[in-house]
Amino acid sequence: MIVTAPNRATGIVGARGFIGSYLSRYVASRTTDKLRLLTRNTEGFEGVITAEVMNGDLMFRSDCERFAGDLKLIYYLAHKNSPIDSDLDMPNDALVNLVPLLNLLQTIESLKTVPHLVYFSSGGGIYKRKKKLIPYGETDSCEPSSSYGIQKLAAEQYLRLAADKGYLTATVLRVGNAYGSPHSEFRRQGLIGVATSSVLKGNPVRIFGNPSNVRDYIHLEDISDVAVRAGKFNESFNVFNVGSGVGHSVLDVVRTIGECRGEPVQIVSNSDLGGRLTDWVVLDITKARAAFAWTPTIDLRSGISRMLSERAE
Repeated sequence: MIVTAPNRATGIVGARGFIGSYLSRYVASRTTDKLRLLTRNTEGFEGVITAEVMNGDLMFRSDCERFAGDLKLIYYLAHKNSPIDSDLDMPNDALVNLVPLLNLLQTIESLKTVPHLVYFSSGGGIYKRKKKLIPYGETDSCEPSSSYGIQKLAAEQYLRLAADKGYLTATVLRVGNAYGSPHSEFRRQGLIGVATSSVLKGNPVRIFGNPSNVRDYIHLEDISDVAVRAGKFNESFNVFNVGSGVGHSVLDVVRTIGECRGEPVQIVSNSDLGGRLTDWVVLDITKARAAFAWTPTIDLRSGISRMLSERAE
């Protein structure tokens, strides 16, 4: 069920990130509600003209209170590390990813504002590997193969607990592999963004792990569309897969980039890193389609072509 909640303030945690920066602009262009963007470092942050940019750190309760005080809707995207490097320092991985969220949840409980929180989890990092190549549904077993996935799954459970206690409502989006523009040239996570950057610079594409690994790639515009719809969802707690519902191997992606570019792409493989990554993840998005009256509109080839055009300008 979709409902409208007028006159609310919206906050975004992780607004400087890859998905967060796109979502911030998307939300701002579609609402007149007050919008607050939280970032730990405002230096060089362009933000959104119509939004309030708040310098703060959720490691501190005082900053949690300043951020969340009047918010009725919160998008939570902040996360450090990736599936490839999260295991290198697992105590720190838990500290920087779980503790800020728990501080925010404890603050919300004390404020008694009962906001709705949309949490960006992982569609590719939490499910248990299975032999049959059938798209993963939300009720499939979860067994993360990295600290990254463990932190995401733990966050989901803390949100479920908070919703059960009644001091917030929450929608979890298990997002597939996001891609789109802008993609920082310094960002090393995200195959399509990193690969297009390399190609446009005339460099070979470096591949980590098995080039036959299959993932479900979803464009930032489709992610932002479903996120806005999820922000209006009237339910205590629920979990939804967000992807295209279609799988593509790493080699498929690289070939598509070459075809859109009109020239072959040189590949350099590094199987030492990413060897423990799940080899096949495609998401069943039936539940999200039905609940949000949503469907992804940008297929892989169109999305890659758009990226190449935007970044060549």
